[in-house]
Amino acid sequence: YALYPHMTVRDNIGFGLKMTGHSKELIAERTQVAAKLLQLDALMDRKPGQLSGGQRQRVAIGRAIVRKPDVFLFDEPLSNLDAALRVQMRTELSKLHQDLQATMIYVTHDQVEAMTMATKIVVLSAGKIEQVGSPLALYHRPNNLFVAGFIGSPKMNFLSVTAAPVEGGKITVTLPGGAVISLDAQGKTIKPGKMTLGIRPEHIDATGKGDLVVQAPVRMAEYLGSETLFFVTLDGSNELAVKADGLASAKPGEALSIGLKAAACHLFDEAGLAIINGDLTR
Repeated sequence: YALYPHMTVRDNIGFGLKMTGHSKELIAERTQVAAKLLQLDALMDRKPGQLSGGQRQRVAIGRAIVRKPDVFLFDEPLSNLDAALRVQMRTELSKLHQDLQATMIYVTHDQVEAMTMATKIVVLSAGKIEQVGSPLALYHRPNNLFVAGFIGSPKMNFLSVTAAPVEGGKITVTLPGGAVISLDAQGKTIKPGKMTLGIRPEHIDATGKGDLVVQAPVRMAEYLGSETLFFVTLDGSNELAVKADGLASAKPGEALSIGLKAAACHLFDEAGLAIINGDLTR
């Protein structure tokens, strides 16, 4: 957090202002405002070694707040915190953003942080901008395989499929094992051939309801309380994650009847670009 261990919280927060020659009165005023905003009032005379990780993080943020910048830049600020503290700090940073009404550029490799905190996300891969949009726009309408696989937890399932020519506004794709599903071509002219079908774990029905129903053996299950995550195999090799109700259960090797809804399926060409985005409103 780059805090000075020999200084109190008060002195750490006001240090930047002191170094730029501001008056003691102004430093004291801004330091107190920042402390109140970050709920550090009772900790002002403590030193960093007497603080928790989350408290130290708030002190570092306070040091930036007192300088009243036009833009805040956060570079993975929560990466060193434990899971529970990360959740707490996500909430606090979101509230801080609302209170300050300032622009915040937040760098993270954690897509959950991006989805829960951002108003606009820029997805980068190897220095290239893959897509810019709101969290829900990226979730529902990814531009390509990279964005589709990055946004969402667990990530989107992908299957190599073969697409037939569009007929009657529909495109029929053949999944591994020979099962077929017909998708709305959304008025597009689509060249037939090898493609990738994507569907999110939460859009696969674990009770066998859907436009395509197949039997898939369970490889393993994760029981998370509020939900159960099944990992099933299709055609013996392709693995799918299926998100089900927390009361659902199945043993490894047991066949699970899973249903795919055509409207939830995404289709990507051989270059990985989105041809069709799933739309559950249809």
